[in-house]
Amino acid sequence: MTGGRRKALMLVVRVVTIGVIAACLWLLIRKIDWPKLGATIATATLWPLVVAAILNFVLLVGKGVCWRIMLAPRYDVPTLRLVRYTIVAFAASVLAPARAGELLRVWMLKHRDGVPTADVAAVAITEKLLDGVTMLILVAPLPWLLPDLASWVTNSIMILAALALVAFIGLYIAVGRIKDPTSWFARFIAGMEILRSPRRLLAALASLLVVWVADLLMIWLVSHAVGIEVSLGASLLILFTLNLAITAPSTPAGVGALEVGVLAATRLLHIPDEPALAFALLYHAIQIVPLIVVGLSLEWRLVLGKDNPGVA
Repeated sequence: MTGGRRKALMLVVRVVTIGVIAACLWLLIRKIDWPKLGATIATATLWPLVVAAILNFVLLVGKGVCWRIMLAPRYDVPTLRLVRYTIVAFAASVLAPARAGELLRVWMLKHRDGVPTADVAAVAITEKLLDGVTMLILVAPLPWLLPDLASWVTNSIMILAALALVAFIGLYIAVGRIKDPTSWFARFIAGMEILRSPRRLLAALASLLVVWVADLLMIWLVSHAVGIEVSLGASLLILFTLNLAITAPSTPAGVGALEVGVLAATRLLHIPDEPALAFALLYHAIQIVPLIVVGLSLEWRLVLGKDNPGVA
């Protein structure tokens, strides 16, 4: 497939995805009592939102630590710099479609720290795989915590777990067969060597588990702020469905997709739509607004086109 056709296909898929999200969102919110929604947001308790906003940066620190573990020992990029790159990458993905921040992180690591593109891409893909694995480990007790859970949720967890296992085994075998990488693709596969290093692999999984626990606490805090009392099982369900909804790149910052994921869970939990949507909007806002402010402040020279490829 040529580059032009590939771009056209990706555009069509993206448009269809956004259309599906818009249709689902409309079906979920068409009966919302808007004055009641506004009142719920206006009377939300402030302190849980502040704590949740701080936890969002703890989450990003955990991801930066994970990148440090995966890049070492071949590349000695300081942890604080990787945390900075992570914040900037997430902020860029909020402002631009198709998670463009991932490409920005590739650029920064290559031009500022000399990490080859193939190795950065390998670490990025590996992180996504391990991220999914740790989330599935965390939500695995859902069928026991919520015995009346809809079958599609349990089936989704099982299917995703099977796909993650197949991907892990396939990449584990592929990495073991690369002895002297010369091509870009071989370097890309070899860059996933953490999959064959039990000690580093466990450390990476532990850092990502901290990320998901922080996200789970954010869900509980924002729920509390809008007057929703949720159990551990309910929090895990919301965590699972909202992340499932934003998996496919669609709108910038996952606007609409995240709300669909939250409302899908809250409908199953019989939570009224107004506080549920208030939760979704506030949860989304505390992730987006502080992230943009901090991300732009960290890389204002890059935003203004004055960036030097040397280390900032």
